[in-house]
Parts: sequence; structure tokens; C-alpha cells
Amino acid sequence: MSPMKQLLFLEGSGAGFLAFDIETYSPKGFPHLMEDPVVNFSLVTLLKQRGVLAISFLAEPYLEGGTLRLLKCLLSVFKGFCLLTYNGSKFDLEYVHHRGRFYNIDFDGVFSEIEHFDVYKAVREAFWLPNYGQKSVERFLGIKRVVNDVNGANYHLVFDEFALNWSLKPMFYNIEDSFGCLRIANNVLNRLKHAS
Repeated sequence: MSPMKQLLFLEGSGAGFLAFDIETYSPKGFPHLMEDPVVNFSLVTLLKQRGVLAISFLAEPYLEGGTLRLLKCLLSVFKGFCLLTYNGSKFDLEYVHHRGRFYNIDFDGVFSEIEHFDVYKAVREAFWLPNYGQKSVERFLGIKRVVNDVNGANYHLVFDEFALNWSLKPMFYNIEDSFGCLRIANNVLNRLKHAS
């Protein structure tokens, strides 16, 4: 089944969509070796009456074990939902699995009970774009952000502001990543419905 048809099928299955995104504290650049701690995660879902439920957790690197334990507990609460990520099959899910092993946290069980769909794959099928990064896709679709000056490369600097003076900007950025994933998925679904 093509990614776009799979997304349409998942929407029709009645399972709610739960968007998921993580951030790592990576002052030396992209954590190719998965060596940097997870410091932030967000889970966002749309409520039927035009509401949004956003759960976000932001903590110092030394609290990574507790952060991952909390994530596992929250994911188990959303059993039956479809977990949406943006390129998460190549980063977020694998990263959480890997980092969890340092703390004897097994994510296999919780991820086997929740369907996963990578919105990036549907976007690649739906649109011909020069860049498929999430923020580029959001701009293409007219999705506006509140936090425009944060990205993966400078996230650690914004996180340092949280550590120094409790700035919530890194958390808002992560929530927007999750919410943006939902908005992209909804846009692709709407285009699919109008095309049929």
C-alpha cells in the first residue's frame, strides 16, 4: 500500500493520531552515533471539538533516564492511537530505542502496541519539492510557526537558555514540531480526499 493510501486507511480506522517528536542536547552537531541525551519530547493530538492536547517534557540531560521512563508510560496510555512522526522511522523511534537501553528501558513492547506512520513518506509521494525538511514542507503548505529561529543545529543553545533562566522556548519549538507533523498529515489527507 502506498504511504498516502496507508495514511487515508489509518484515518478511517478510527484510531486517533498522536504526533511525536524528540529533541537531543547536541552541542557538537547531529548525534549520528546516538551519543547525546534526549532532553525534550512532545506528544500532540487533536480533539474532536477543535481542541489540542499537547504533552511536553523538558529536562536537563542528567535526567534522561526519567525522561525516557515518563515517555514510555505516556505512550502506553495512548495504546490504540496511530503515532505520527516526521522522518521518525529514521531518527526519533530508533533514537529512543537506543537511548532507552542505557537505562534498561525496553520500548519494543509499547511501540508494538501503537501503530506508527512516518508522515515524511506520504509527503515524498504527494509533492515534488526541492527540500523535504519539515519546516520547508510547512512553508510550502502555508503552515506558520510561532518559533521561527530554532532548528536542530541551534537547539542546544536555546536549551541552555532554559537551563539558565527557565526559558520555555525549546519546549514550544518541540511542541510546534509535533503539531506541525499533525498539520502536514491533515493537509495531505485533505488533498487526497479532494483528488478522489
